[in-house]
Amino acid sequence: MIHWLIQEAQAHPELVDGGHMLHANEQARLATFKTEKRRQDWLLGRWTAKRLIQDVLWRQTGQLLALPEIEVRNGRRGDPIVSGYLSRMNGQLPVKELDSLVTLSVSHAHGHAFCALVERPSWPIGADMEWIESRSEAFVADYFTAAEQERVSQAEGTMRDVLVTAVWSAKEAVLKALHLGLTVDTRCVECLPPPLAERPFAWTPFTIDCEDGRLPQLAPPLTGWWRVWANFVLTLVVGEDSRVVE
Repeated sequence: MIHWLIQEAQAHPELVDGGHMLHANEQARLATFKTEKRRQDWLLGRWTAKRLIQDVLWRQTGQLLALPEIEVRNGRRGDPIVSGYLSRMNGQLPVKELDSLVTLSVSHAHGHAFCALVERPSWPIGADMEWIESRSEAFVADYFTAAEQERVSQAEGTMRDVLVTAVWSAKEAVLKALHLGLTVDTRCVECLPPPLAERPFAWTPFTIDCEDGRLPQLAPPLTGWWRVWANFVLTLVVGEDSRVVE
């Protein structure tokens, strides 16, 4: 089951310093940022992630963790890792580490943060959000497979920009789920949204092909969804047998 949350920076001016919600290790991390934009993007991402984790764990276990009790740190490959503990309840349940309960992905774009998690440990998940805008034919030729180029060429009017954004976002989400990021050729994965005449405002599946021999690791079976939210494309990619919670 995939849970997700979007937050906008302008709606939360209280995030200026983040002191009310950061773990001590996160406060130290925040102090290392050199630019205000990087600082604010990071704070918004951490706050959104913590609110989502807090809500899911409350419904899953009945325990309401304070935000500073939840730490979201970067793993060795840059992927977000959830740290913290659920305490004993009435002496019955053992202490549990949070990373044994959930796996998280975080994305930022245009003053927004988009976070998604699955209620499984160490599970493939990638979330991405991209602003819908025009991208050139050269961009499509450089980063898309032949099948992806053919798919977006079939779109009419402004749907071309939507589909190009969706394919690019889907690739980013797949590479996040594989812990590769943009360290490999984006044509190593192929993401094909269905031909659509209008923007989808509900989660819509797309196909994923990771069979390209240039990938440095064997990709697990992945499932993908995409939708439009405001002027963003949102994409989610996870291991099989997961579904999106609206």
